[in-house]
Amino acid sequence: MTLLDVARRAGVSASTASRALNGIGEMTPATRQAVLEAAAELRYVPFPLARSLRTRHTMTIGFVVPDVGAGFYAASLRGAQHTLVDAGYHIMLMDSERDLEEEVAALRTLVAHRVDGLLLATTGIDRETFEREVGDRTPCVFFDGVLDDVGVGAVSPDNLGGIRILVEHLVEHGHRRIAFLSGAQTESSGRERLEAFRLVAGEAGLNAPDDYVRLCDWDTGSGRAATLELLALDESPTAVVAASEDLALGCLQACRERGVEIPRDLALVSFDDCYFAELLAPPLTALRAPAGETGRLAAELLLEALPNPGAPRREERVPLSLVARASCGCPMDQR
Repeated sequence: MTLLDVARRAGVSASTASRALNGIGEMTPATRQAVLEAAAELRYVPFPLARSLRTRHTMTIGFVVPDVGAGFYAASLRGAQHTLVDAGYHIMLMDSERDLEEEVAALRTLVAHRVDGLLLATTGIDRETFEREVGDRTPCVFFDGVLDDVGVGAVSPDNLGGIRILVEHLVEHGHRRIAFLSGAQTESSGRERLEAFRLVAGEAGLNAPDDYVRLCDWDTGSGRAATLELLALDESPTAVVAASEDLALGCLQACRERGVEIPRDLALVSFDDCYFAELLAPPLTALRAPAGETGRLAAELLLEALPNPGAPRREERVPLSLVARASCGCPMDQR
């Protein structure tokens, strides 16, 4: 059924039917009621695309992540969705599968669908490509993986503060030979966490040779391979900081293969606190952010920017807290 069908049933013009359905314009209560009754009888549903062509707003936000199955991105999606739905928006979700070409294709698709804004956790897009594909045509807030000074805003974890918490906690346990499983350096989160580890290790006067820093992809297999290399060193580390939950899981796998007992032989802490961390053997010490806080903040920044083109770019950092479990050597009652 179309708007014209509703107008004919109510005995009014199409423009009058449109004003009645949208609750605008002056008309008699009887006319407005006749249009509403006709729409109900015909089960008329407005066509969003046609409305968007008139208003230039689709009430849709594009949401692009590297891995929708990862706990962090799933929580971010929930946080963003609650905020956006409350404001009347819908989400178009795209998973780039940590592939830059897939990310660019996702952005093209969303821009072509005329989304009102973008929430993007980039897997490493460069400024030139982003400007070409999106530019200032569609407001964009980056989260987690960000592009400096691009878009209308950015939200990311407190990477420096988080790494400092993890390293200082291991130092309190008496560790001096601390290794680091770093994430991909194409992403801002990977770069910031590696820079933070080197800074904090230097401040603490730790013996952290280059061999103790392993550059990894953001997956379990890469964490496993890097840990096997660490365990094969003549002077292997006594503790490991993993830059993500997947890298920590890879470390656990490698230790089991080599008969290395955690935390007796090797202490382990992780940047991300996955939902099953307490169920691991041993339970994993990790950093926790408020569930969905990153997505919620990113959505709020975007909603603030949409009606205010040209407003200053805003950045937010999400604070993190330590959840101490047994993998670092803490007794379970310290959780």
